[in-house]
Amino acid sequence: MPRSQPPQPPQPPARTTALASVQAPKQARSEQTLLRLLDAAEALIQEKGLADVSIPEIVRRAGSSVGGFYARFRDKDELLRALEERFFRRLDERVEELADPAYWGRAGTAAIVASCMHELVATYRAENNMINAFLLRAARDVEIRDEGMRFRQRVSARISDLLLTRRGEIGHPDPAVAIDLGIQLAFGLMLQNVIFGELRAGSRVLGDAAIEVELTRNFIAYLGIDVSR
Repeated sequence: MPRSQPPQPPQPPARTTALASVQAPKQARSEQTLLRLLDAAEALIQEKGLADVSIPEIVRRAGSSVGGFYARFRDKDELLRALEERFFRRLDERVEELADPAYWGRAGTAAIVASCMHELVATYRAENNMINAFLLRAARDVEIRDEGMRFRQRVSARISDLLLTRRGEIGHPDPAVAIDLGIQLAFGLMLQNVIFGELRAGSRVLGDAAIEVELTRNFIAYLGIDVSR
């Protein structure tokens, strides 16, 4: 199914340190140290997974010190909350771009759905270890869990706003509910893929391309989107 514009790969870590979960640095030097710690932690988690990353390793990668780490974070949980806030801020910016009707031009609704599913699968693949780290901590950290839920709700709201401008192409009797549930189902399957390291269906493991195709088919069929447009 053609896409009007190719989805862009996940963007590099946001450079701003204006995070609600971290006390704002008072000096530029302190701000740069904070940035290095966040970047180092994110890179190491992406490489190895959260369980195998230690604070001494983070500070070595950042060119900082253990004292410098504890001057900014009480523990790894507080660091992870800052990483989660920065992570979702980055994704929020991409969602806002995708939710702008002008971004899609004359693309049909089915093509928009296909592109959004491609974006979802690509992001989960690229950020697999970061998302897994958030899921592990969410089991006992309500702040991380709640921020993840708020992000999913923001995505649903923004994509709903976009698709409901094309209500005439949707056959479901309650498009708003169908869009929200369709997005929740897509997120749920991708989270399962992260947790178990694979997604099985029909007695086989589905690769990313197959997951993307099946999510797109499922969403289009559930919403009753007119693919002829």
